[in-house]
Amino acid sequence: TLGVTMNLDELVDSIPETELKAQLLHWVEGWKVDDSDVEALPEIIDKWHGSVWFSDQQAQNEFYERFQKFREEAIRGIGGMTVNERLYWFGLFEYWDGSEDESRHRIRAKLRADA
Repeated sequence: TLGVTMNLDELVDSIPETELKAQLLHWVEGWKVDDSDVEALPEIIDKWHGSVWFSDQQAQNEFYERFQKFREEAIRGIGGMTVNERLYWFGLFEYWDGSEDESRHRIRAKLRADA
């Protein structure tokens, strides 16, 4: 297995092929600013992963393994996290720091931190 679990931005950055990385980054950045929550993220990544071909099968397998670890720790484990931990795991600190109350409310809802 592959060592430490990566956060969302590191997961995207771990893709060795520039074009594939850019495609996934497009979808992830779209998710960061839309109104869907963390439950929509695996669907987005699965859909992308199912429609692309890595030139290296091992790189594809390693990405999938990292994604499964991310899904387990960040998405399924989100309930026990602080807001800061959630912002880190999903790469949303930059959006949080530059936002007003309304945007912060949207980010909290996205991260299921609205309780």
